[in-house]
Amino acid sequence: MTTDDLRHTATQRKGEIEHGLDAGGHLEFIDWLEANPEDGALEFRATGDTEAVANRTTATIGDWALGGEEMGGDREHVLEFGLPPELEEAMAYVEPTDRYEAIEGALAGLTACINGTIVWNAIREGIDVDEVTTTVRAPVDLRALFGIHDVEKVHDMYGELEIDVDVTGDLSAEERSMVREFPKRSPVYNLVTLEHPNRPRLEIHSTE
Repeated sequence: MTTDDLRHTATQRKGEIEHGLDAGGHLEFIDWLEANPEDGALEFRATGDTEAVANRTTATIGDWALGGEEMGGDREHVLEFGLPPELEEAMAYVEPTDRYEAIEGALAGLTACINGTIVWNAIREGIDVDEVTTTVRAPVDLRALFGIHDVEKVHDMYGELEIDVDVTGDLSAEERSMVREFPKRSPVYNLVTLEHPNRPRLEIHSTE
């Protein structure tokens, strides 16, 4: 859809409520983002603090940035990560408890992002999608994590990521073809499937 088409469609669809959004207003936002990419640039953040028990972390999500401007100063979401109790028992935890594992959290975020990407782009293209369900599976080899394998073998840590997406709606053949391409636009899908060379900045502080 061209910019001119988008603007014309936005005017026509103003007041149409789709998936909790005003479709015309949403298209106006996309038009604004195209014209102002720097103002629309996002930075999301998360902070995790260790707890007294190994691998248990309290993570917080709060402030973020839009176009370089700080946002969400009063926002705070808390997530408690750990392991399923059966794994903690096998690893000799004294008091096993049930929490979601960090990989599960990442996979859950991936499902949410794929779902949102499909629905947003369906609204943009005027495709009538009713529901989307995404299921993700990630086979993991923990030997590098626990020092059995050298870090050079971390590329062998994961088996093939399985992503199953079920979309409900009466779609034409052309619309089905378009929807099949939408997951590739998901920011989290690209975060976990593309190479992002990085070296963590690690600082060590004295306890004294």
